[in-house]
Parts: sequence; structure tokens; C-alpha cells
Amino acid sequence: MKTKKLYLALSLLITIALTSCNDWLDVTPTDKVLEKDQFATEDNINSAANGLYRQLNSENLYGGQLSQTTVDMLAHYYTYEPNATTDVNYVIFYNLGHYYYGATTGDIKTRFSNIWKISYQTILHINSFIKGVEESTAIMPQENKNILLGEAYAMRAYLHFDIFRIYGPIYQDRNSFEKVLPYNDKTEIVLNHTGYEEDEYTTAEDYMKRVLADITKAETLLKNDPIITDDNSITATLSNESFYKNRNRRMNFYAVKGLEARVLQYIGEDAKAAEAAEVVTDQVGKRFKWTSSTSIAANSDYIFFSEVIFGINNLDMTSRAKTYYLGGAMSGAYVVDHNNLLKNIFKEYDTTLGSILDCRAKQWSTSNIKEAPFYSKEGTYISSKYTTTSSKIPAITDLQVLMRISEMYYIQAEAALKAGDNAGARSILNDILINRGLTSQYMLDNTKTDADIMEHITREYYREFFGEGQIFFYHKRHKSSQIFKGYDSGDLTITNPTSTYVVPIPDDEKNI
Repeated sequence: MKTKKLYLALSLLITIALTSCNDWLDVTPTDKVLEKDQFATEDNINSAANGLYRQLNSENLYGGQLSQTTVDMLAHYYTYEPNATTDVNYVIFYNLGHYYYGATTGDIKTRFSNIWKISYQTILHINSFIKGVEESTAIMPQENKNILLGEAYAMRAYLHFDIFRIYGPIYQDRNSFEKVLPYNDKTEIVLNHTGYEEDEYTTAEDYMKRVLADITKAETLLKNDPIITDDNSITATLSNESFYKNRNRRMNFYAVKGLEARVLQYIGEDAKAAEAAEVVTDQVGKRFKWTSSTSIAANSDYIFFSEVIFGINNLDMTSRAKTYYLGGAMSGAYVVDHNNLLKNIFKEYDTTLGSILDCRAKQWSTSNIKEAPFYSKEGTYISSKYTTTSSKIPAITDLQVLMRISEMYYIQAEAALKAGDNAGARSILNDILINRGLTSQYMLDNTKTDADIMEHITREYYREFFGEGQIFFYHKRHKSSQIFKGYDSGDLTITNPTSTYVVPIPDDEKNI
């Protein structure tokens, strides 16, 4: 472990964009400015905030690896070579599909090293932003300052939580580890060279307490978030009239409550998680609405826009989607196996995609990828979530979804099961099924055991959260002993949960 601490003066040059607030959707963090100047005016502070969101959109973070590609590959959404191979065209997906995190072939170690480095670099910039705004003498309404600070504290918690979900221990095994990861709330540690001193590492429980502390701080600062009071804070067409519109593209108050629910559930505080989730679901029919089955194709709304609590603007969405899904060879495309989709994910339904009543099936179409020599011989599918634009709901374009209302219902359903309320869990889940266009024959009845319901929730996660980076973490939270094969129907048995669900801390951090 690195034993030398490097310091960063507050006058360092940081990478943050400068744009007018009307151009905030197009911000690119390329300008380097002194911090004292960056926080001298409200416009500059707004630009700095945009720069943070742009960093979240890095392909090493939520613009790729932590949403549509790597972590969803670990969940076995995508097909991959099941047999040992040295073919460079297949080895990357083979290593990810088999959880060979230490493989020397392919770019697996590099991927996770980059995720680590860019995550902590972004956290460093968030910390500099918090310090700069708190100390700024810029003339701006205190409420505006509070909102931006609330977003920043929430971003810091969000990133730290996902770092834990990747590199941290399975939470129920946390007592086997004295210290797990560093929680950084400082501005003076240089993170672009990685490497933390031993005393920067903390226990799993202390780490999560600090995540929740940042969430609490964010919630307090966002108590007057426009999303609470402004009926036009989320619109089908992106608004440039105010910096505080388009709130589902920012870390808003309800996204913070959703994050709180997500974290509390992860650490086993299910009842408290359900309470936080209910704050969000209480807004269904108000701020958020279920997407009707008939409007999906009519509006090309494959992300179910009105259900999105939080996402980020990804200006590279179209070009990245072409790379991820529309290639010509199986080896380089993130495509879903025919049997995995129809016999695993949509198991309870029809055997052909077009006859499935569930409106989520409308998100899928046959891919143009040729079959591989030994697997996925019946064909593959791609999702329309991130490959489609909409003229009727322009705000859909370039929106990378990171949190939606259905997750809040699943959190409440699991909490009901934990509390012994099988009927209550079924009622919550049936409400989701009704809103997905399903009829009475598909409802969960009183013959369903708790195990049946949990199997249903697992499939629901796959149906709901494609390209949002949640399924692998769902399995890690449950320490799942089985996971879909991915390259065919059926399950794989997980014999060593730790080696499957815990990505090793990068060598760069351990060996500097």
C-alpha cells in the first residue's frame, strides 16, 4: 500500500468547463481555470457544476462501464464465449463472463483500474467544488447555492456507494475485513496517481455511515428543490429557460431519497429503505408517471421517460450505442442471447417476443449480429433503449437512465417480504405488472411462496434495468448462488461468491 501522501494546493488548476448557463447541455470540461476565479460568479459556479456531470458521463463511469457495458456484462445480460479461448476477438467477453478479473489477456484489469481512478478523480473534483462553493463570495441566491451543494454531496455519495458495490466486500461478509476502502471528503489528496495511505481506509460500516451522512446533508440542502414545487421542472422538451429545469437530469431531491433507499437496503436496513422509497413512490401520478403501453412505440419512448428519477445527459449516446450494439461481429457487440431473453428474463410469458403482453418486451428487437460458432445459435437481440431518438419526447435523446420509480417499488416489496408480509409484497409487485400491461393471469396469487416472489423480483430486475448497471449489484447484495448463464437459457452455480462479486482493488492502488 502506498505510504506517501501527496497534497494538492487549493490554487491548483482543475478541469472544469466554462459555458453560459443556456449552453449547459453542451458543456465539455476542457477549460482550466484557477479555483478562485471558477467560483467568483454564479455563472462560473453553474459551469463548474456542469463539468461534474460531464465527468460522470465518462465512458469509464456512467457513460459506459457502470451502465450499459461492463457491469451489465457481469450480470450476464449479454452473451459471451462459454468455453476457454485465446481468440483475442472473444477473450474480453469471455473473461468478464467468467469473472476472471486478474486475466492478463484482454483489457479487464485496465477497465477496473480506470473505473477506480476516474471515480476517485471525479470525487476529488466534487470535493473541490464543495469547498469552492461553500467559501465563495459570489453574488447568488442562497437557495441556488444550496441546490448545487446538495447535488454535489449527493454525487459524492453516489460515486462512493458504487465504488463499494464494485470493490467492497459482500456486505454480509464485512466483518471478515478490518478495513475495506477509502472514503474521500478532502481536496488535498492527489488521486490521478491513485494510491492511498493505510489510514485513509475505513471499515465497511464506517464507510456506509459516511455515504449516508452525505445523503442526509444533500437532502437538507435540497429541501427546496424545484422538483418539489415546480410542475414544469421535468418536461418532454429540454428547457433552457432556467438552470434549475430538467431536474431528472440532475441529482434532485427524489433522486437523493432513492439513493438513500438503495443504500439502506444494501446494508440490510429494509424497513428504513422502504420508508425512503415511499417518499418517491408517493410522487407517482404527480412528478413521475407510469408509461402507458400504447405510448411506447407511438412516442419511441423505450426508456419510459416519465418514470425516470435520475439520469445524466450523454452527448455521446448515439455514437457509443453504434459501437456497443450495432457492430457486425459477435465478438465485439453487447447483444442478448435469444434463449436468455425468452427463457430466462421473460420466462413466465410467451415463447415469441411479439406475443408477449409485457410492454417491456417492446424494447427488444432482433440484432444483425451473426451467430457465433458454438453459442447463441438461435440468434440475439438488442434493446432500443439507447439506440432510438424521439421527436415527440425530445428529452429522451441522450438520457442515460440511472434510477427509475420501479426500483423504489421493488425495495418496498423486498422489505414487506422481510417483515413477513407476503400478501403486501405481492400487491406491490402486481401493481407494477398491471402498469406493464399484464392481465390477471400473470398476477402473483396466494400460492406464491417467498422464494417464488424473490425469483420473480430477480427476473423483474432484468426486465426493468437493462443498461442501467443495477443487476450485478442486486446479485452481490443477495450473495446469489445462481445467475443466468447469459449465453443460453438456465443458470450457472456460483461456487465462490467472493471471487465472483468482489472486484479486486487495482494493482495501481496496492503496489505504488
